[in-house]
Amino acid sequence: MKEDNLEYLFGAVRSSGNTESPIAPAGYAEAVLRRHRHRVQESQAFFRTSILSIATAFVILGAILGMNVGSNSSTGSEDQEPTDEMAYTLWDPAGN
Repeated sequence: MKEDNLEYLFGAVRSSGNTESPIAPAGYAEAVLRRHRHRVQESQAFFRTSILSIATAFVILGAILGMNVGSNSSTGSEDQEPTDEMAYTLWDPAGN
């Protein structure tokens, strides 16, 4: 609900006057508006926290992928075996 609509609603409750059987107790409109504003602030804080955590996850993912790309593209010493040969030596289908 937009705050303008709430203000109109609460204004109508306030202007109902001092009748014998009031529609809402005294201070009801202000309490509801205060509660609404508090929930809006909570929602905004939750949204900001969510955006921050998603951005942090992307930074971590980028760092991991960057390290992975860096390790694949680096030219190591001559005694390093290619990945396929290392995998073949670890798992020999002939059982040798």
